[in-house]
Amino acid sequence: MKILVAYASAHGTTGEVAEFISNNLAVYGADVVHKAVETVESVKEYDAFILGSAIHEGIWLRNMMLFIDKFEAELAQKPVYFFITCIRIAEADGYDHVMKNYMHAPTLEKLKVRNVNAFGGAIQLKEIDWNERWTLGLRYDGTNLQSRLNADYRDWYAIGAWVTSIAKDLAIKPVMSA
Repeated sequence: MKILVAYASAHGTTGEVAEFISNNLAVYGADVVHKAVETVESVKEYDAFILGSAIHEGIWLRNMMLFIDKFEAELAQKPVYFFITCIRIAEADGYDHVMKNYMHAPTLEKLKVRNVNAFGGAIQLKEIDWNERWTLGLRYDGTNLQSRLNADYRDWYAIGAWVTSIAKDLAIKPVMSA
């Protein structure tokens, strides 16, 4: 089985999650490729897709939407799974907020997405320009000081468990090494 893990990442966090997902799926003997969506030229050779986008200003990254627009018909014919990374996961009730407000249901339905999930992101304020900091400050609920945002909120165990659920859905099993 050949699987594409395609991602849209602003600062690298979502790309690192995509790489982690790819490495975990490789344990199942799948031929897994992870690529930034803007580098994908064709999706014809893949049997399944895992798509992931960072959230900025409350929406998926533009590159992800362009990718979906370009390959929508082909994606909808095969298994699709979707995840987002978002700093709001760090807030109280953040996961529920993200799942309710940042998952664009019409797009997910068009692609016939089998499973969606949201994971925390990682943030280093020194790597973010002032315009983005302003937007983040407006959207963040303010329960933590901005300086406390400098952290990695990704739950690698939760991401690994999601990969296991995808493998089960695709009916692939771990390959034992010799």
